[in-house]
Amino acid sequence: MLLSRCAWHPRYFGYPLVEGVVSWSGWGLRFTDGICPECTTRFRAEYRAFIERRDTGRELEPERHVA
Repeated sequence: MLLSRCAWHPRYFGYPLVEGVVSWSGWGLRFTDGICPECTTRFRAEYRAFIERRDTGRELEPERHVA
């Protein structure tokens, strides 16, 4: 069985979150990591300043033309 879980949930909420079964094939238990909508919102808010600085830095670079 393959279970989907939010890899960021313990960081933001303090406990793991299993989102559901991705596949019922096989006898073993395996996990695949993703990010849930609540953690996506928190992640974007936390890293917004960093992302905006990075995007602004790209706009300020002079254009380079290859001959």
